[in-house]
Amino acid sequence: MNEPSVIRYKTLLMQRLLDLVRHGYRHHTAGTVPAERAEALCAKFSTRYDVFVNQNQRAYRKSLGKANARLILADLERNAGTLHWFLMVTDGQHDAHTLEKLHDALEAGERVHVTGYELLKLPHSKAAGGGVRLTWRMTTETERAWRFQIRSTVRAKRADELVPVLVRSLYQTPGFHTTRYQVGKLVAFLTGEWVRSGRKAEALPLPGALPYVRRMADEDFTLEDWLAAAASRKPEVTDERA
Repeated sequence: MNEPSVIRYKTLLMQRLLDLVRHGYRHHTAGTVPAERAEALCAKFSTRYDVFVNQNQRAYRKSLGKANARLILADLERNAGTLHWFLMVTDGQHDAHTLEKLHDALEAGERVHVTGYELLKLPHSKAAGGGVRLTWRMTTETERAWRFQIRSTVRAKRADELVPVLVRSLYQTPGFHTTRYQVGKLVAFLTGEWVRSGRKAEALPLPGALPYVRRMADEDFTLEDWLAAAASRKPEVTDERA
């Protein structure tokens, strides 16, 4: 069994989930687990669903017509002592299909979500050769929240100080195909609000187009490493009677 690893960066998590769905792991469920129960969760899923078998074992299962399952662990709330987990399963015979309430990542309303983003299938333009692509985009709620924040920040008394901070935050959006388009629309909205407030467009500090996200390498950071780090952050309990 491979040792469970923990992903510590949102962009890396989004890339790996996209990879899995692209390779057939379209059935999914997700949740959170506190540090003290993380090892038990991994042991349960390993026993039930063989989520940590190696590549050769997965290939053998596939040759028998059986499905495969993977468990992804991610620390999205740094230093909170809680892990997000994603169970991803392929088509085929597998206990997870009967024991878990799985969703289809390629169906609207059942997509994979990561803190304000959703993974979906979109058509390529004819100029790009047609076909479809998997990509991430902000959810409607996230876009709406950005528009509200942009409008309220531009109208604030300290707008000249606060808008550059907002722009830096917006440009931390992971640069997938559709998120780049969404950021471009939000920048246009920001520019319009900025001009309507009586300022000149050229005075707005914008860094240009959001860069495409680069392929990230896997981290060598295990569940054991994460648990040790979480334990080291816990405050020591002292006896007040001493």
